[in-house]
Amino acid sequence: MDKITKSLLDGFSSQYEIESKPEPTQFEHFCNYSVISKLFRGSFELEDIHSGSGGDCAIDGVALIVNGRLILDEDELRDVVESTSYLDADIIFIQSKTSSSFDGSAIGSFIHGVKDFLSDNPKLVQNEKIKKMKEIWEIIFSMSSYMVNRRPTCKLYYVCTGKWIDDQNLTAIIESGTSEIENIGVFESVSIDPLGASELQKLFHETKNKLSSTITFQNRITLPDISGVSEAYLGIIPFSEYIKLIQDENKTIHSIFDDNVRDFQGNNPVNKKIKKTLEESKFDLFCVLNNGVTIVASTLTPAGNRFTIRDYQVVNGCQTSHVLHDCQEIEGIEDVYVPIKVVVTENDEIKTNITLATNSQTEVKTEQLEALNVFQKKLEMYYSAESKSFPLYYERRSQQYNSDTGIKKTQIISIPIQIKSFASMFLNSPNLVSGYYGTIVRRFHGQIFSDGHKYSPYYVSGLAYYRIEQFFRSGDLKSDLKKARFHLMYLVRLLAIGENIAPFNSNKLDKTCEQFKSSLIDESKALGIFTTAQVIFEKSGIDQDKKQYKSESENEILLNAYRAHKNLINSTTEATLD
Repeated sequence: MDKITKSLLDGFSSQYEIESKPEPTQFEHFCNYSVISKLFRGSFELEDIHSGSGGDCAIDGVALIVNGRLILDEDELRDVVESTSYLDADIIFIQSKTSSSFDGSAIGSFIHGVKDFLSDNPKLVQNEKIKKMKEIWEIIFSMSSYMVNRRPTCKLYYVCTGKWIDDQNLTAIIESGTSEIENIGVFESVSIDPLGASELQKLFHETKNKLSSTITFQNRITLPDISGVSEAYLGIIPFSEYIKLIQDENKTIHSIFDDNVRDFQGNNPVNKKIKKTLEESKFDLFCVLNNGVTIVASTLTPAGNRFTIRDYQVVNGCQTSHVLHDCQEIEGIEDVYVPIKVVVTENDEIKTNITLATNSQTEVKTEQLEALNVFQKKLEMYYSAESKSFPLYYERRSQQYNSDTGIKKTQIISIPIQIKSFASMFLNSPNLVSGYYGTIVRRFHGQIFSDGHKYSPYYVSGLAYYRIEQFFRSGDLKSDLKKARFHLMYLVRLLAIGENIAPFNSNKLDKTCEQFKSSLIDESKALGIFTTAQVIFEKSGIDQDKKQYKSESENEILLNAYRAHKNLINSTTEATLD
């Protein structure tokens, strides 16, 4: 391996705390991360992608992106598709080799493994990760009525540390493989990309960069000077330019709505009206009927009428954006003009005020995730204050720590992880945390991220998540129990605090969580609690062959197992005293 790639790999492995894994496995994670980060701008865990091990079908990484979301289970797929009423799917396969040359035989095996995965009756042995992704892939085709924009795309990446020189024989293998996968007849497009050391290095460096788009913004006015705002513009842009801001070259919508206080609401009355205006070809009316879109960016580089916008979010206009994306094949859509406001600022408080002000024009339901509300900001500050005793960081905005090399990726707690960890540990609901996190928030209407809640239970649930992932990586916990991680965290909370939890706004809970935090910060104490939880889980009688644990009865089984463990400890203690 060349020195540059080796240096990048070592730095990456340190950031993700995977130095103890064999170098080929580190390299698989490195390649998966670099490739998927190019296609998906949100946060994800390395294990979400990794499939390399026995029975991997020569596939080291597999990812399924639907409507701009990384899909990890069936519940999440259904939540995302049914809430948006369309299905844009991209399936990505990655094979990684540390060798310094491209191997035709290995490329052929990779293509064969992908073809077997995509076949109706796979013949190759499949590990659990491959089986799970295959099951989700099949569900996608049972929902094909939602494929109103396009059919799925298929991307294959073969990565090594060599140099690609368009070798005739290797090119022939790739072209033949592309044709064979195209002939399956289900894809909008198929691509097989060979990536050498230089391409891999470039991809990894790009993971540090923020999303950037260039548009022509001719019909605009410059707004007067505003304190805390570098520049601001108001105007209209044609549909052909606006669509560049919200989707990639595969017509997959970007993850640029994290700072919006509403998820896309699907076919609600307002969105039906927007869509009806377009379907009736009232393109000239769209500009005056629509409230417009507000984009907040960190930087903007103008060159005449060409604007390059970097690190941006659509903070108002999520509904409009999704409907335009949905209707982009309508004949004459290019005649639509979109009212737009572009604000350039790095001031978080101004960003928050703009978001809340622009979204106040229409109803924002209280159960919907407010990624920039006051509670979220203060929770981030709470994590920051606690980092003096233990380095943990709350990712309130997607990828906000990407360029900070001083922060290990394992130390970052994203909003979805925070929600799942808190709901599992403090709402006694580890069975309800599968699926898209926006749906999970709706399940716990009024019980999560509420004004008045203490921040400590959120923090200790994030810290518990860090510890359980650390112990899985180190082998101190059995890796085959990762599917039950949130149930184990539920048991950990029972062991540390007990069944009864003080109100979330009480000082008593703060004090309890402070003691819990001390145990979690002490690695040896934390490991003792987690291994005890593992023992209780294994002895509970719960079916350990299940792929997911989504039944409330399983919570009861674990609660009873905890009570039996507690009674045993108490009786042993009493016998010792006697």
